[in-house]
Amino acid sequence: MRLLSHDELRQRTLRRQFPSIPDRGPDAVVELLRRLGPIQSQVPRAPFLTISSRLPGVSYETVCELFESGQLVKTSNIRGTVHTSVTEQFPWLDAVARRARAAQLRNVLKLRQVTPEELAAEIESFAATDWRPRSEIVAHARAWLAEGETGDEAGNAPDLLSDTLLWGHSGLLRRPRDTRWDKRTDIFHQRARSLLPDLPECDFAESLVKLIRVHLGSYGPALREDLAFFFGAGLGAIDDALGRLGDEIMPLRGPNNEAYLDLANAANGVSADPGLRLLPEFDGLLVGYHGRNRTRFLTEQQLPKVWAKVNGLFSPVVLYGGHLVASWKTITKGRRTDIEVTMLDPHPVLADELFTDAIAATEQILNLRVTELRVRTPIR
Repeated sequence: MRLLSHDELRQRTLRRQFPSIPDRGPDAVVELLRRLGPIQSQVPRAPFLTISSRLPGVSYETVCELFESGQLVKTSNIRGTVHTSVTEQFPWLDAVARRARAAQLRNVLKLRQVTPEELAAEIESFAATDWRPRSEIVAHARAWLAEGETGDEAGNAPDLLSDTLLWGHSGLLRRPRDTRWDKRTDIFHQRARSLLPDLPECDFAESLVKLIRVHLGSYGPALREDLAFFFGAGLGAIDDALGRLGDEIMPLRGPNNEAYLDLANAANGVSADPGLRLLPEFDGLLVGYHGRNRTRFLTEQQLPKVWAKVNGLFSPVVLYGGHLVASWKTITKGRRTDIEVTMLDPHPVLADELFTDAIAATEQILNLRVTELRVRTPIR
């Protein structure tokens, strides 16, 4: 079996992450996210920038309307983290997230009398007909636990982790207080199957199979541990899902002779170099893989410049020449918005004109006007 080089791995992934989709309307955006899979979205603008970096020219209004109409949905699910997905993938994410979340609820809240499933059902019932703010969900759940867990401390020991477990239920959709999906923290929650009554119920095993198929089609080739990390599942569950996929999975050997997995019929795009793109916080080119495997598009020495392990934050990054070459940020003061780019050592400063198209796509997707671009030398 021929060994794939690091460059071959990178190029295969880029062809999938930047597919050729000719349109820029709502259907094109839904098709993009159907291919990419769930987008990590605790920064509200992240799904917007994911879309503009893959489909330059999509408008701000298009993405907001997709959220408002329920064609794109946002919720806390795999790894307890916020993700945006197409509606059809929501039941799969919910089924996979519930298993890991049940163990957390049992252990963190010290459940003895009630089950995690009963608690989840109560939370969904409370948020079945109205958008509920987090504070109301937490207060209701703690009052309900105080009755059901008589003599136990579950309902009487509030802390950030347990509060997050209560309102961060994978069966609830999230939204902001208004239609500014790109700026507002989505602190209101409602039962997904009340808002979208046609959502099917899915079991864990089959849902994990479907999600792995999407993930390898978007991020592959990948390692078993990448899949286990991304979906917050044990390696045993991953192996069971891979077994169910059978001949759909093709084994490969990559750098360091490691055993990679890919779809046997993986669809690749036409180009492994999409040009310069402004990628969001928590972009999939970084978070689609286990921590030790996040150097597909940059070096081990560059990684700490964009990933702060102490708090788990990822900077927005610049893709150029098929590599992550810089971090970037918007600086807003009044009506003025500037973009500041900081190159990653040893990449030289890029010419301003290389950013023209990427800035135009960012302006369109975030409904803003960039006043000035500043490109800085690497911080050593």
